[in-house]
Amino acid sequence: MTLKAIFEPGSVAIIGASSTPDKWGNILLKNLLSNGFKGHVYPVNPKEKTILGTVCYPSVLDIPDPVDMALIAVPRSHALLVAKECGIKGVQGIIMVTAGFSETGDKGREPEKKLMEIIDRYDMRLVGPNTLGVVNAHIGMNASIISRLPEPGGISFITQSGTLGLALVDWTMEMGIGLHIVVSTGNKSNIDDVDLLTYLASDPKTDVIAMYVEGINRGREFIKVAKEISKPILVVKSGRTRSGSKAVFSHTGSMAGADEVYSAAFKQAGIIRVDNIENLFDSALALSVQPAPYGNRVGILSNGGGASIIASDACERMGLIIPALQDYTRQKIREYIPEYASARNPIDSAGLATYDVYNGIVKQMLLDPNIDALIVIYVDAVVNDAALPAQAIVDIHRGKCNKPIIACWMGGTGTRAGVDILEKGGLPNYPVPERAVIALKSLVQHNGFLEKVKV
Repeated sequence: MTLKAIFEPGSVAIIGASSTPDKWGNILLKNLLSNGFKGHVYPVNPKEKTILGTVCYPSVLDIPDPVDMALIAVPRSHALLVAKECGIKGVQGIIMVTAGFSETGDKGREPEKKLMEIIDRYDMRLVGPNTLGVVNAHIGMNASIISRLPEPGGISFITQSGTLGLALVDWTMEMGIGLHIVVSTGNKSNIDDVDLLTYLASDPKTDVIAMYVEGINRGREFIKVAKEISKPILVVKSGRTRSGSKAVFSHTGSMAGADEVYSAAFKQAGIIRVDNIENLFDSALALSVQPAPYGNRVGILSNGGGASIIASDACERMGLIIPALQDYTRQKIREYIPEYASARNPIDSAGLATYDVYNGIVKQMLLDPNIDALIVIYVDAVVNDAALPAQAIVDIHRGKCNKPIIACWMGGTGTRAGVDILEKGGLPNYPVPERAVIALKSLVQHNGFLEKVKV
């Protein structure tokens, strides 16, 4: 059965809805009602007549209309009965926030087994149990306890840790990164990573898939499915150390497995493995808005020599090449920089950061056949306006540039006007050169996977 009923439902029953503030049943209902979701919402609680101004029903069976998806937040002692009633009602998808199943160890495995028997008997699909919910930003659906709905974007995020997922969604909003689908997988007892990858592969609004993984249930199928997906897949895999592996097992009951095995498997499937959460979303941002480069040759422009040197060192450490520019390119660049400045890659404009200087140099570097991608750095100084060089490269990007441009505007509050222009213009921006280089490396890596791994 398709997962559309879960991620794109026309109607949702919130079973365990509550009129008590701060209870999960209240938070879930409030989030679903307050973000522009256009589907029908049905609170279910036998003790209430209305909640938050919405008619409440004693049971899902009492709802007079069809229900696509049920969001369940009842005690575990009631969860199996509620799931059975959903099956009788004809509900197609369930998001079960209720915890206390296999993640608790042996005492929770038998109830989870019985829950799965009900799910299978009525041909339903289930996210969880022990999940913090699902978000679809493009349809205004916040079926989760995430406090704010992200801005719609092209990144879909799968997280095995609910609380970490909450924090990360808030972090992406602060960073100005748009998201599409966010799913907290919980115990993966019915819907797991393979199912989610399959769905997101054909989802037209998902450009990049980002994942936080502690363990994978169906390893061979996961690799097979991932290899067939041309969209970028980025993964942070925790439990790399012995202590981390033990923590993973106690957290979700997942067997972390040998870290080297995961690394080899990800590479075989064309999955980009990153070291940490910051790298995950930095890379996802670049991959969601920039074209893949044809190779690993990088041009660098900066108005400060120190920043360009840091970027050059980072590129070399990560296997990216800083090539020499063609003679014609260097001659043209000389028209924009002082006589004492160098026209060799990386370019240092010797403090100049006007619109014409950045626009002219970037255009010439992009035309150079030795350059596959560009990192443009601006180091803030009181004599410059951070908005001017930002507008210069945004105007080039809007002109259907076919080579990726990664921006790095350094300097805190003084760069805010420039950063706003970059974000609105669809250019990824990073506060330090190393993060810009890591994001660019992921672009290069994905292009290599498309050429050599993806089928």
